[in-house]
Amino acid sequence: MDTEEYVDQSVTLTRRNRIAGLVLILVGLFVTLEAVGYGLGQISRLGPGALPFGLGISIAIFGVLIATFNPDGAETIPAIKWRPVSMILSALLAFALLIDTAGLLIATAALVFISGAADPDHSWRSLLTIYVSLIVFVYIVFVRLLAIPFTMFGG
Repeated sequence: MDTEEYVDQSVTLTRRNRIAGLVLILVGLFVTLEAVGYGLGQISRLGPGALPFGLGISIAIFGVLIATFNPDGAETIPAIKWRPVSMILSALLAFALLIDTAGLLIATAALVFISGAADPDHSWRSLLTIYVSLIVFVYIVFVRLLAIPFTMFGG
C-alpha cells in the first residue's frame, strides 16, 4: 500500500468518525431535551425522564469522544464480516417470531443455536450449556422471583 492511498483511507476514517460523532451528539441532545419534558423528579424519587436524560447525556459524551479521538489518523477501516452479522440478526428475528407462538423454550433455543452459528469456535456442547444455563436463569429470575408470566411451551 503506498503512502497516498494510506493517507486517503485515514482521512476517510477521520471524516467518518467526525460525522458519526456529530450524529451521536445530535441524537443525545435530542433525547436529553425530550427527557426534560417528562420530568426528572428528585434524587429520592426519580421521575420518568431521569433514565432517558442520563442516556441522552451519555450518548452525547460518546459522540464527542468519537468525533475528537483519533490518536494518529492512521487507522484503517475494518472489513465487515457479514456471516456473524446476518446470523445474529436472524437469531433475534427468530426469537421475536417464536416467543408468542412456540413459547420461551423454543424461542430461546432458536436464539442461542442460530446466534451460536455466527462463531465457528462454538461446539454443540457449549451451545447446549449456554441454552440450559439461560433457561434456568430466566426461569428463576423472571418467572419465580419477578412473577412475570412467560409461556414456557407453546403460545
